[in-house]
Amino acid sequence: MSSRKRKRETKPPPVPVPVPPRPDGPDLISQLPDCILHSILSLLPIMNAVRTSVLSSRWRHLWKDAPLRLNDYFFNLDTRPPHDRYLVPDPVRNPWFNWLRWAVFSIVNLHHGPIEILHLSLFTPATMDFFVKKAVQTGILQLKLVPFDFGRHTYELPLSLLGSNTLHQLSLRRCRFPQALLPSIFPNLRELRLDSVPLPHDLLSKCGSLETLLISTYYEGPSISISSQSLRKLVFHLASSRTELIIKDAPNLESLMLADKATIRNKVKVLDAPKLQRLGFINANVRAIQLGNTLIERHKESLRSLPPTFLVNVTPCRMNLLSSVKTLAIKMEQYFEESIPSILKCFPCLENLDIMKYEGNGDECCLNEGMWEEQWEEQGSLSFLDHLKTVIVKGFWGDQCDVELLRYLVVHGKVLRTITLLCPKHITKKFVDIKKRQICIENRASSNLALVFFRDTKENVHFSLWNDMIYY
Repeated sequence: MSSRKRKRETKPPPVPVPVPPRPDGPDLISQLPDCILHSILSLLPIMNAVRTSVLSSRWRHLWKDAPLRLNDYFFNLDTRPPHDRYLVPDPVRNPWFNWLRWAVFSIVNLHHGPIEILHLSLFTPATMDFFVKKAVQTGILQLKLVPFDFGRHTYELPLSLLGSNTLHQLSLRRCRFPQALLPSIFPNLRELRLDSVPLPHDLLSKCGSLETLLISTYYEGPSISISSQSLRKLVFHLASSRTELIIKDAPNLESLMLADKATIRNKVKVLDAPKLQRLGFINANVRAIQLGNTLIERHKESLRSLPPTFLVNVTPCRMNLLSSVKTLAIKMEQYFEESIPSILKCFPCLENLDIMKYEGNGDECCLNEGMWEEQWEEQGSLSFLDHLKTVIVKGFWGDQCDVELLRYLVVHGKVLRTITLLCPKHITKKFVDIKKRQICIENRASSNLALVFFRDTKENVHFSLWNDMIYY
């Protein structure tokens, strides 16, 4: 045996962590007035605000009088154990779900201050009345109701909620309005979101302050008629193909946002909206859309042809509706859409054009060179080229048809400032140089034109105006 002894491996002693000295002196935060402490607590997550009650007798009841902002969905995620965080709420298989509902009920029941924001999705329609009554009594500002009953039952809104003077935002899903509405409801409501909620015919006329309306997954009735003196923004999602959207009287409507499939599945009529500035999405394969006395529709005898032929009927109208549109969004389903020039011709004062492309794969399409040029020339004079300032293309793969379209806009856009291309694939310097050369950026009509490439992601802010429509 070797007499050499193995050296023991010794670990270095742990470095002591200095403990900061406890500050001496009075508790300055607790000396602040209640109104300031209530404002601070209202900004904290509700569970953190409740935990401050153990600090001292001074803080024991402060959270009960602070403005309450409770979203039981995020409360659910924040309070569950990690292993239960992604489980579907089930009161039978998951006892934690019952604890969550008890916790939310206790917080609202013990709270004495105003309830500013309340989002409920853990409760059945039978238990909603307690929360709605408490919220209305304390001056609710923002309310969201999603009954937890998997669509078997709907929740009928109480009349006390319809008469709330403080409510500014209301979001409803699987709810219904009473059959007999009050002469005036929601006097100060600014935003209303309806998901799978039947829209009473006289609802909008009784909401005198409503500015934003979102309608989605509506299945009842052959048509939805919109008449509102105060409405400024309308967002329209629809799954049924039998429902027609008719905007009869909306003198202050500025923005009409349609789901990218809405103009294929549904007929849309805008009869009176003289201040309309933002319109989209108009699908290039549009079924029928009427703007004033201008009708854009497919020929009935060519519904099955690829690409379909279009009829654009332009007649004098009593209002300057199409000239008011400054921002337009178009959805292209195929590589080449011959209806694009016909649609753009209807908007002579267009300044911003957003194009969402098909789900392509980057392969070159069979398109004869100059095909776009021929389609544009058939339309005659296109006055929108004298006003167009920005173009955004979402889903730019660099196909030949994309290049041909952009080349025409670059060569003829007299005041064009920026063309933003959102590419679904990795962008290289070689790709950018090739596309700039193919688009003929050196022959641009506007000396201030800039061609910008971005990697397309869901969080991309350059298409933010229509993000709700794209990712709904």
